[in-house]
Amino acid sequence: MNLRPLRGALIGFGNAAIHTHLPAWQKSGHFRIDAILDPSPVQARLAQDLLPEARIYSEMDTLITNHDLDFVDICTPPCFHADILLAASRAGLHVLCEKPLVTSLNSLLLVQRAAEEFRQVIFTVNNWKYAPLWIKAIELIREKKIGAIRSISLAVLRQPSSGGGVSPWRRRPEIAGGGILLDHGWHQFYLILSLLQEPPRYISARMECPQAKGSSSLEETVEVAMRFSTADVRLHLTWQASCRRNYGTIEGDRGTLLLEDDHLLLCREGLPPARYDFSEALSASSYHCEWMKSVIEEFHREVLDSDIRGANLTEAKWCVYLTHLAYQSHREGSCFIPVGELFI
Repeated sequence: MNLRPLRGALIGFGNAAIHTHLPAWQKSGHFRIDAILDPSPVQARLAQDLLPEARIYSEMDTLITNHDLDFVDICTPPCFHADILLAASRAGLHVLCEKPLVTSLNSLLLVQRAAEEFRQVIFTVNNWKYAPLWIKAIELIREKKIGAIRSISLAVLRQPSSGGGVSPWRRRPEIAGGGILLDHGWHQFYLILSLLQEPPRYISARMECPQAKGSSSLEETVEVAMRFSTADVRLHLTWQASCRRNYGTIEGDRGTLLLEDDHLLLCREGLPPARYDFSEALSASSYHCEWMKSVIEEFHREVLDSDIRGANLTEAKWCVYLTHLAYQSHREGSCFIPVGELFI
């Protein structure tokens, strides 16, 4: 595999595939996209125009049977992830998958069994930790610039028109699997786990569904609280804001790190504030091709090195588990729920 690019197929050819995944694959010397699968004739024609050398398929079984592949890249809406992932694993293919990896604990159990049985890479696009702002924030925290973390408060503001892609699937519970908690909360969970290097002990969540018409409605505003051994965390996520913005505060016992979309401010007693500016705000776009390059590099490392394989999957499993517990907390009156050990 070191002598030739690994051959892959894009599964789903919506905006994420077009604007983020495909450009990143085309810039990598380790991979090439040989095939594209999308059941929509419109998207299939677009795929053929953008990648004339690729073969276009409309069904997963036909793709696996007729095309010699090393991996697939799943860019479909979440409800299709589990079935495609399991079919690819059984066919001996590595899998890179858009977040969320899956939307339920039952699906996660099936994915875990596939990972154990077929021993292929199962890798989620947890791309926000490769944002330059977050890379710098984690670096400052690892260097103990603010000391031990005591509290984290993060906010993600998006307008009501956010999301949707080629079709407004994010507004359909049966396709999206969840609302803003699953969409943006997923990123915040793995970022927090990376910062604190441990799972929380308790989690609670309160959700608002302004367009609620029964139990299947999607949450549009979420407040999450988590208690760690030495720190407290709060998240505010909304699709009902008047602007796009990401911001937050990370407080340590020796200083504070302020996050404001396109810059960081390091504040410590007795020292002037240190400011770190970044060319792109976190909220500037839904597509971050530059971040995707690092995702692909990490995916390649897991493909080549079985000793580190599974690190990303463990991170994704925690995101599924914490999401599940947050929904449970909301259903039970927003009480704090013990997290316990990751049971998978």
